[in-house]
Amino acid sequence: MDNLISQALNKAHMGIMIVDRQLKVVVWNGWLERLTGKNKEEVVGLNLLEVCPRFKSNVYLNILQNALYHGQSRFCSSALHKAFILPKEGEDEHLLRQNMNVDPLYLEDRSYALIQISDMTNVNTRVYKLKNLIKELETEYAKIKISEKISKHLSLHDPLTGLPNRLAYNDRLAWAISNAQRNHSKLAVMFVDADGFKQVNDTYGHHVGDQVLLEMAKRLSETIPSADTVARLGGDEFIILSHLKDDHDAEIIAKRLEAAFSTHFKIAGNYINLSMSIGISLFPKHGQEPSELLRHADGAMYKIKKNGKNGYGFYEPEDA
Repeated sequence: MDNLISQALNKAHMGIMIVDRQLKVVVWNGWLERLTGKNKEEVVGLNLLEVCPRFKSNVYLNILQNALYHGQSRFCSSALHKAFILPKEGEDEHLLRQNMNVDPLYLEDRSYALIQISDMTNVNTRVYKLKNLIKELETEYAKIKISEKISKHLSLHDPLTGLPNRLAYNDRLAWAISNAQRNHSKLAVMFVDADGFKQVNDTYGHHVGDQVLLEMAKRLSETIPSADTVARLGGDEFIILSHLKDDHDAEIIAKRLEAAFSTHFKIAGNYINLSMSIGISLFPKHGQEPSELLRHADGAMYKIKKNGKNGYGFYEPEDA
């Protein structure tokens, strides 16, 4: 039977040793021999602290004392303690991870401490790799979200001015109409077109033209109420969505826009005067659908152009 027990100990896939109250090694199995390169014959009878220097730590001495004198068991995780038994010389100990169980044993009137060492290196490596993989996936996911956010922004905004583009404006107008229908409120669609912008490009070049467009976008944004929307449709065409308390509010905003463009632009040392032609349609007075309101505002703007530019006008059903 003793021979069978000895064979089993040496076949075990973990380190098993037993120490007495003087910390002398009584049992040292094959797993420990293979790890440390120290065979049973040279270890048994030696003090544990000589064989395994890490047990000189007060933490481990206290654990052994509690098992030997107070019958207490203790588990020590590799996550906190890393390793207890070092490998033979020449092998890397830094990646080694071990769990340790210490339990009391008794034979007649003597007590012993059973120390079991489990190799967790592969488990720890897999966990480490998994953590790295999760971290990489999180980083990749964050990049994708940023990319999606940038992509969405670019799809809904004008690249030159940063204002909402036609697609974004149409969405906001549809939502505003739906909201206005529920709350019985009013809206204005203002089609704004610069007078003589082509001559600016022809005279000063597109670089100056782009600067003028940026200044126009700035003045429009600063003039309308903060809850309203100004979008660039393309070229020198802008459109405003305004929330009204009364239809007359649209005229007040149009006059403010005229005033905002009454002073010249100073671009690259050039003084440039630009007036605006503004066509206005009202919800619900002039239409219920986004396309209808946009068409009527556009028509009203062209009527201003046709009649000499530099002004504003409301859609008139008889002009349709």
